[in-house]
Amino acid sequence: MTNRSAFDRVSPVVGRPPLVVVFVAVLVIALGELGGAVLSQLRPATARWAAARVAANPGPHGLTGSAEYDETIRDQAVFATEAGLSFFHTHAEGTGLVLFFSSTLVASMARRRVVRGALYTLLTLGALFPLGYLVYSFAVLRFGRETGVEFAETWVLTPLGSAAILGLLGLAVSLARPGRR
Repeated sequence: MTNRSAFDRVSPVVGRPPLVVVFVAVLVIALGELGGAVLSQLRPATARWAAARVAANPGPHGLTGSAEYDETIRDQAVFATEAGLSFFHTHAEGTGLVLFFSSTLVASMARRRVVRGALYTLLTLGALFPLGYLVYSFAVLRFGRETGVEFAETWVLTPLGSAAILGLLGLAVSLARPGRR
């Protein structure tokens, strides 16, 4: 006779997510924390650097040489850069936790290897969504505000956000159909 607790008799054996998925979750959270530290401690330096980048790249920003007009454009670009860094900070902390907990659910509930693999892939890509806000911050400085935002949304934020949504929907379907996982 084995020495099993009551919990062991009623609960399925719980697996664990692959180490790379856990690593990405922890890395995204750590990068989010780092982004918050940079934003809080180096905000004036970040604003000066962003303003210098706008001044060094006047064409895409539409700078005209008029001090009053150019100051407004520069302030908007600096604000967009800081907003991207702020969004990166808050989203990275959240998506890292979502990846950690959702991948634990996948490991515990999804029996089929192909389902687990697909969900791990989608959820891990989705957890990288906050990196789109870093792209957003730098693209605004490189391509101008409108073009930079459009670039980040088209090539990074939308694909990674879609992966997150598909992964979470797939997990929900998997959890709702317990007999067919």
